Amino acid sequence: MSAPSQLSTGERLYRARRIGTTFGRIYLGIKANQFVAQRLRPPDMRERWSRFNRESAKSIYDAAVDLRGLILKGCQFLGSRADVLPPEYVKVLSKLQDRVPHRPFSVIRRSVERELGRPLDSVFRSFSTRPIAAASLAQVHEARLLDGTRVAVKVQYPEIEALVRSDLANLRLLFRAVGVVERDLDLMPLVDELGAQVPLELDFVNEGHNAEAAAELFRERGDVVVPAVHWEWTTRRVLVMEFVEGIKITDLEGLEKAGVDPSRVARLLVEAYCEQVLVAGFFHADPHPGNLFVQPEGPKLVLVDFGLTKKLPPRFREHLVELALALLREDPPAMARAFLSLGFETRDGGSESLVEIARMFLEVAKELRERPSARSDTIERLRRELPERIRANPIVRVPSHVVLLGRVLGLLSGVGRSLGAELDLVEILLPYVMRSRAAGGGA
Repeated sequence: MSAPSQLSTGERLYRARRIGTTFGRIYLGIKANQFVAQRLRPPDMRERWSRFNRESAKSIYDAAVDLRGLILKGCQFLGSRADVLPPEYVKVLSKLQDRVPHRPFSVIRRSVERELGRPLDSVFRSFSTRPIAAASLAQVHEARLLDGTRVAVKVQYPEIEALVRSDLANLRLLFRAVGVVERDLDLMPLVDELGAQVPLELDFVNEGHNAEAAAELFRERGDVVVPAVHWEWTTRRVLVMEFVEGIKITDLEGLEKAGVDPSRVARLLVEAYCEQVLVAGFFHADPHPGNLFVQPEGPKLVLVDFGLTKKLPPRFREHLVELALALLREDPPAMARAFLSLGFETRDGGSESLVEIARMFLEVAKELRERPSARSDTIERLRRELPERIRANPIVRVPSHVVLLGRVLGLLSGVGRSLGAELDLVEILLPYVMRSRAAGGGA
């Protein structure tokens, strides 16, 4: 097998400049609009923000498609955050989930033949020339093995390792610069988590083992499906899996035509993650809409792409269960203690600001239960007020496990909002929390 492609100095400089100028302009634009809103208070400020958001989202989209790699992956995540980001960003960036420009078949064919060490037609009876999915790190093609078995073949882009290394270095510089300007905003835990996790996503053998671990976790459930791995033809850069049909989880029209209730799908998704996080301490950490499908019979939830998973340390999971219990009891001081046990740190070393944040989350949760029709207004208030409360006594350290969990919760929240589901999370959480506690997962 050949060594991974390397980026030239010119390519690295271009990527650094593209990232810096794109996000620098947006940052300065946000500051300028904040100044205008606070000092001048023009009557058309809402329209100004909407126009700025559309233009910013378009510039981010263009940069993501141009640069691909880690930047594209991060922007796919942003596009699923319908619960937090302004709608203009979601509308534009969500297109990255399944409209990523694909690589030519000639490139894919060479990659597969190089990895497998033999001609394509000596392994596959047929191999589609156009992908069924193109993502940030790889693309997937439908194929049939020589015995006729229908499979999905995930092929890693040949230059992606070099792109990821370059992007991580650029993001470290960018986030350090943000930290100098915004002293109470520490984004380094995010890039540290990316640096630890994304290289694992580039090892498809590791992904295959993750998929098998998840399949074993859900073995007793008939409503969660994980495609099987064909190990004979799987390598570090090519993954051959069982082909599983399904409706994209955010395709409301498709779900309706199939007679599937979106609320049942949303509940199934939450239950599957309670099982993973609270009970097993091992979870699929990339639940964006492109990785979640629904089979109408049941319905059943189909999980694909296990490149990014997380195994939580036992003590961390115990503290997570403590947090869940405190949340169910609506006990802000206990929630703050759990935050500290999980590894959060505040500037003054105390817990009062964490108590305030816990109280705010409980207030929002209560509003969402009592006034579901006001969901958009409530989420907007949380998005506006939470940074203010954090700035009052900044959180100076967020544990890396929480960074990834927060990403997962953000993705799930965005999917839930897309499904229009109104779930009683307390009722769903309780049995899993108690089950984990009984098994020794909490004090």
